[in-house]
Amino acid sequence: MASLYFDTREQKELFFNMLKVLGGHRVIVNFQGGGDSGEVERGTLYDAFENEISMDGITFDWAKTSDEFDHETGKWVTKTKEMPMELSEILRDVTESLLEHEGFDWYNNEGGQGTLTIDLTKTPPTVMLHVEINRMETDAHEFDYTDADEEDEETVTSEEGK
Repeated sequence: MASLYFDTREQKELFFNMLKVLGGHRVIVNFQGGGDSGEVERGTLYDAFENEISMDGITFDWAKTSDEFDHETGKWVTKTKEMPMELSEILRDVTESLLEHEGFDWYNNEGGQGTLTIDLTKTPPTVMLHVEINRMETDAHEFDYTDADEEDEETVTSEEGK
């Protein structure tokens, strides 16, 4: 059974087990964007004492699914390719998949930011996505001075006549 961010249940279990075997208790992936671009940053894996665990060079064969346009048929098709991927790249893909599923525009205009947090101490591990969307606020004020100068002149003139 596939989930929102994994192609199969086996892939999901492999992912969580990879993180646990490294001694991971918690994962945090940050993202931020604005002005038509965004970046999902490299994830950080923490042990039980909140020490960072290096994921450098840890690569697994990973099935990556993508939608591609088939010019011969004129249709979009889903293709799955198995390829070696670094664990940090898999974390980015998981985060991007969840962000795409939720549909928040966190990378255009004023943008946004947030975190994906995975708690590996729970069974099953909890996966929480926190998204903040920035909005520009405008305070509008309007003043009408159409006849203000004429009223001031009349006041001055009437005071001079006294």
